Amino acid sequence: MRRANQERMEAMVASYQSSGLTQRKLCLQENIKLPTFSYWHRKVYAKTESMTSGFTEVTAPVHSAGLEVVFPNGVIIRVSKILQ
Repeated sequence: MRRANQERMEAMVASYQSSGLTQRKLCLQENIKLPTFSYWHRKVYAKTESMTSGFTEVTAPVHSAGLEVVFPNGVIIRVSKILQ
């Protein structure tokens, strides 16, 4: 696939993620075949996932009563007391 088409599909995936549309509706609007868009969505998503290590350093103040981490998928981790 030519670079221009790849850039167009990557831009389409980015706009899809903020559009609130389903993949099917976006494809109908943009006249793109659903399997083609799904392929590019998976490809772009895999590329962004591989760029992150999956770890983030979390620090809390010395005299903290606790810590709560909320992940984008809804998982919550709570620590009630930070020990030094």
